Amino acid sequence: MVERQVSNRVGRIDYSEYADLLSAIKHVYLVGDLQEPTPHPFMRDDRVEFVLCYYKAGDDGEYHWHPHVTEYEIVVEGEIGYFEVATSQLHWFHGGDVCIIPAGVCVKRLVLQPARTVAVKVPSRNDKVYCAACPRECSCRVTPYQEG
Repeated sequence: MVERQVSNRVGRIDYSEYADLLSAIKHVYLVGDLQEPTPHPFMRDDRVEFVLCYYKAGDDGEYHWHPHVTEYEIVVEGEIGYFEVATSQLHWFHGGDVCIIPAGVCVKRLVLQPARTVAVKVPSRNDKVYCAACPRECSCRVTPYQEG
């Protein structure tokens, strides 16, 4: 893990330092309070997470929600969908659209065609709740709740 220090000076992560990874990994975390190793440099900051996302058709996510994190995502290219569990609504976002997923809202990402997005998460916290750890009653549950 190559951590760059945020300081009182202009910082940089050069595109060449992560460009070769873009086709290999879905999420390139460039800024955040990262807890998992990354194959590329990043700047640690617990206030915000900055992620480049590269999806292929079928890179659907799992049902999840964040107790404390709000996600902002702009679609750079292609199309991405989010199924909102509470309303059973499917929201589609296209190039230039900004998607906001407030803390507490359970969603599932859907990708029918290649898409590129930039996501910003506030604050940077690994608090994602999946079905197995979710105490909510839900018609979309895919994994039984496992207390403990």
